[in-house]
Amino acid sequence: MDKTNRIDAALMSAHTGDIMHKRSSASYPDLSQTARRTADETADDNHEAGLPEKNPAAVALGRLGGIKGGVARAKKLSARERSRIARVAASARWSNHVPKSRERANMRWYKILTRSDAQQKTQGAKMPFLRFTKGNISGDHITWFRKEFFGDLPWSRDFSKKDHTIETTRVALHVTIDGNDLGVRIMRLDHDPIRSENNNAPTTHLHYDTRTRQALEKTNLAGRTVELEKDSEGNYSLSIYQTPKK
Repeated sequence: MDKTNRIDAALMSAHTGDIMHKRSSASYPDLSQTARRTADETADDNHEAGLPEKNPAAVALGRLGGIKGGVARAKKLSARERSRIARVAASARWSNHVPKSRERANMRWYKILTRSDAQQKTQGAKMPFLRFTKGNISGDHITWFRKEFFGDLPWSRDFSKKDHTIETTRVALHVTIDGNDLGVRIMRLDHDPIRSENNNAPTTHLHYDTRTRQALEKTNLAGRTVELEKDSEGNYSLSIYQTPKK
């Protein structure tokens, strides 16, 4: 068969299907499905092996950007705005403190405000704190406030101005003065047993925050009753009100 006849025969066979190549009946999986399945299997393997699911470098880079952004935003705030934000954060942090014990709940202490406690001028220097005297309690006021009333707060050791060890903490107090609600105020507490050596003086002091001190200085509240309460949930409140007549 010459070359021309061979070509014609091949064309005829192809047309009739005699030498058509058979296509495989097997179906090939979709590439996107394969990639998805591989990614899922890899994630499962990492999870079972305890490997981090996120790229640590990417996480660190993102955190660094957040820190820089926070510093930049803080620089744009005024001192008053920064103080307000810090106060709100501190209030949330300390007001959510959960006491270790619920046994010493629903406590109440009160006394009559002296001029010094009320932040009014006296012969001596004005002290920006409230002294916890015996008041209405039957126990020993030298230790009662530190161990009982505020015993569940996280106290830490510090040094006094006279360079001896004292204990300090902070407390969130809902403050009301003569019917004016000042909201939750964060105040410092300190306890110094050495104070009792001076005529059995109060050992625990509550240092007023700025707003409370200014409210006291504005009006002479000496002679009114100051009352401190702790409820069953461990929340504290400070109230100053007109002393009821007997």
